[in-house]
Amino acid sequence: MKFTIQKSSFMRVLVPAMGTVSNKNTITAIEGVLIETLDNGKIQISTYDMNKGFRAVVEPVEIERTGRFIINAQRLYQTMRVLPDDDITFDINDKLNCEISCGKASFSMFALKGEDFPNLPDLVTDNGFTVSADILRKMISKVSHSIADQDKRPMLCGAFFKITDGNMEVVSCDSYRLSKCNMKCDISSISGNGLNYSFIIPGHALGELSKVLGDGEDEGVKFYLSRKHAIVNKGDVIFFTRTIDSEYIDYNRMIPRDNGIIVTIDKDRLLSGLERANIIAEEKIQGSGKSYVKLSVKDQIFSLTSSSVYGCVNDEMDCVHEGEDIDIGFNCRFLIDAVKVAEGENLYIKLKNPNQAIMIEAVEENDEFSYAYVIVPVRMDYSGN
Repeated sequence: MKFTIQKSSFMRVLVPAMGTVSNKNTITAIEGVLIETLDNGKIQISTYDMNKGFRAVVEPVEIERTGRFIINAQRLYQTMRVLPDDDITFDINDKLNCEISCGKASFSMFALKGEDFPNLPDLVTDNGFTVSADILRKMISKVSHSIADQDKRPMLCGAFFKITDGNMEVVSCDSYRLSKCNMKCDISSISGNGLNYSFIIPGHALGELSKVLGDGEDEGVKFYLSRKHAIVNKGDVIFFTRTIDSEYIDYNRMIPRDNGIIVTIDKDRLLSGLERANIIAEEKIQGSGKSYVKLSVKDQIFSLTSSSVYGCVNDEMDCVHEGEDIDIGFNCRFLIDAVKVAEGENLYIKLKNPNQAIMIEAVEENDEFSYAYVIVPVRMDYSGN
């Protein structure tokens, strides 16, 4: 196989492909990138770590010999990065020696036969929908922070999607916090039938999917669903991942109701106060102490307090307070994560008592997008500090 391709064109697909390369597997082939020539005169690259994968088609400058080979992904990526921004030639011979050259610079490395690459799952199905890449990326960004890294309940290690006609709902929960977002948007069925899909995408795949969706690109994507996989097709790029085969938790039951204490507060002012408090709260983690910030609401003053053996912080801000006064403790990082992705100039913080979860919502109503962030409090020490 021998072909020439522009470096920028190749890197455009190689960079997102690196997120689906395995580096902890005994199968050498899946540590590499499958590069193959197609009958239509284009180059196709594929990566697959047995859970998620990437496939893209790119236009070469010239193809001299056709073929299908695997090149170690990390070595290929490092080589491409240091080569000049010019046309690059790949030359792989029958002895599996790969030479990558650009101008007077060249690298030599070993390749594997393309037949050694594992079979990819079936990426063709009639089930699915089309939606804006911008909307899909936004929904992922709003819930990613509360996906569990590890949990005995596998469904909590992913985000739950519920798709109906004209509506997308996405939920995540790691046992200590829950994020629920709802977007009314233009979603159309690929098969032409009605929309009623629910599925769970693993958290480790959502970050890679966001990279594929791009930034600020309001382009339509096709989202296919097979029995075990979710497949996203954006132009000449395909990203696919195994879904989590499990029923999701009854998340609506976990959203607190009848909160008698409601605080209305400026979002940016709250976020800056939490970030200051987190400097001390993180010191508690290093000192093996409990990491939390105390929230106190009295009259129309909202205060944040955190202390450790290294120091303390106290911050007060104005708020609109309805209901009883309250002192309550939280993991500061959990609060920061929720406030950062919340939308609107002002936020509602709804509370009931120091032992029950709070809910963060937008004050300003939005007919298209709504959210609720639920966070479980921590038990403070006897002094409440």
